[in-house]
Order: sequence, then structure tokens, then C-alpha cells
Amino acid sequence: MKGHPLLIFLIILLALVPLYYINRALLRAIRPRETAGRFFLFIFANFLLIVMYTMTVVAIVVRLFHAR
Repeated sequence: MKGHPLLIFLIILLALVPLYYINRALLRAIRPRETAGRFFLFIFANFLLIVMYTMTVVAIVVRLFHAR
């Protein structure tokens, strides 16, 4: 029970690594600095990515540490 917060924190940190590389790939693919339309597309893509990633990480944590 004592190690759960630390383990959850470790899961969140490990989930950030692929997110960093996905964001770099989005930057290269969309090139948001070229036009305002591309910038807003980049913002929208990041918003969707954040929502999906948050749902995934929460689902993983809930499945690993479900209440008994």
C-alpha cells in the first residue's frame, strides 16, 4: 500500500517518453509555424493526443490498482 503512489508516478513518467516522440513527429509532419491553419491543426491534434493518452494512462492505473 505504501508503494502505490510511487509506482503510479513511475507509470506516468514512463508514459511521457513515447508522448515526447509522438509530439516531435507531429511537429515534423504538420509544421505549425508555416500557417495559422497548420498551427490550429497542431493544437487540435495535441488536444486529441492528450485526451487519448490521459484516458489510456488512467485505465492502466485503474486496472493495476483496482479497489479490493
